[in-house]
Amino acid sequence: MRVIEFSELPSRSALMKRFDRKFLCSVDQMDALLQALGATHCYVNVQGLSHQVYQNEYWDKPNKDFYNDHRRGIPRRLKFRRRTYQGNGLSFWELKVKHPRGYQDKRRMTMDQVTTSNGELAGLANRAFGLLLGDGRQKPGPSYCLEPSMHITYQRTTLWDPAAGSRLTLDTQLQAWLGGMRLEFPKWTLVELKQARRERHAVDALVTQRLLKACAFSKYHRTMQIWSGMVQGHGGLCSEMKRYEDWVGQACLVQNSQII
Repeated sequence: MRVIEFSELPSRSALMKRFDRKFLCSVDQMDALLQALGATHCYVNVQGLSHQVYQNEYWDKPNKDFYNDHRRGIPRRLKFRRRTYQGNGLSFWELKVKHPRGYQDKRRMTMDQVTTSNGELAGLANRAFGLLLGDGRQKPGPSYCLEPSMHITYQRTTLWDPAAGSRLTLDTQLQAWLGGMRLEFPKWTLVELKQARRERHAVDALVTQRLLKACAFSKYHRTMQIWSGMVQGHGGLCSEMKRYEDWVGQACLVQNSQII
């Protein structure tokens, strides 16, 4: 597969307003998946590397409004996080607004674009949230009280389709931390298709070939849902995800390095 440096990508590749689709791929199918996409896609390298480690710190209201809005299927909903790229150490505040028409509006700013009187992280987060929210139709309220909700890390490989102007991201080694517990997905690869408009893509043929399975999988929503079920003693995956367990392997809940 060809390689392109991140700095060479056209500005349209940012896709800050886009339609997303999610798929699951098993570890055993990854080589076949990459081979099938080799003629149309290219690897996106950052500083010479095709694999990048992402660290996401999700913030929510104390009663988990953002999570619960997603769980209830509220058409217009929010997701807010601090994203750090381990390779270069850059951090951004990011707000994703899901619109009723199905597209995502992603807004971001660097850490140094936000100032508070005391500089504490919580103050920075709430200030950034208000500024990013103010860029849309929703007007920011007088104050916010967001707090850290979950930490998620993964290794990402990005593929660019020059003809379609779309991106595919392949996320592996997904782990989520909440309290003193860690949730792992050792055999899961989450594939995300990002498009400027809804249209057929090469991945649709791969679903037919059983190299991919279409799946609604928001990292924050699903890991919170799965974690809650495991902690409450339900075991395994939530009922919505159970049908994928045999194909991509089980999730593991880890505490003090011991699998529960």
